[in-house]
Amino acid sequence: LAIARNAAALIEDGATLQFGLGALPEAILAQLADRRDLGVHSGAIGDQVAALMQAGVINNSRKSIDRGVSIAGIMFGSKRLHDYAHRNPQLQFRSSAYTHGAGVLTQIERFTALNSAVEVDLSGQINAEVAAGVYVGAVGGAVDFLRAANYSKGGLPIVALPSTAGRHSRIVAKLNGPVSTPRSDAGIIVTEYGVADLRGAGLAERARRMIAIAHPDQRERLERDSRNA
Repeated sequence: LAIARNAAALIEDGATLQFGLGALPEAILAQLADRRDLGVHSGAIGDQVAALMQAGVINNSRKSIDRGVSIAGIMFGSKRLHDYAHRNPQLQFRSSAYTHGAGVLTQIERFTALNSAVEVDLSGQINAEVAAGVYVGAVGGAVDFLRAANYSKGGLPIVALPSTAGRHSRIVAKLNGPVSTPRSDAGIIVTEYGVADLRGAGLAERARRMIAIAHPDQRERLERDSRNA
């Protein structure tokens, strides 16, 4: 909830949202009940989309394209979501060529990409595939969406994650898996301890901002690792 509140505070009225799967994106969406005129263009949607559309928060009235319609590729959710989607002209499903296509995404203003990660290093490189040596995901569409949000007028490329997994920091000096998203496409990293806006920042400043949102117990070690890198 703390991560969700930090991420939700960045999202303004009229934004068009993309989000990944899982509890964290749903928690962020649940914090947006007081927003107005949100839109959706996402590879996947869950129950909170149905809830926010029924509440009138998501109405797609200010989208640059597909005005009045939520666009998605797939849905994962309860009977509420499936019942809401059934023959609903306000919700359309398209192929990944459309939901993820660069030519489509570049037309969207105020595009806000909400994605998660396994770990992020001090320069902003993102591993979203491997945890403890085990593949838990794939590259997916995060790079497509984060890159589009970086280029979008008023866009926000957001990656949200807990600062730790057990006793292990998820903010690291060196990734323990592949680079799923390069640091050139990293934008805003969010943990329960705050927000690190990496856009336009050099490597030393990126490290300082990333350490500031790491778990307090991990910051001294990260500072030491950063100096020795």
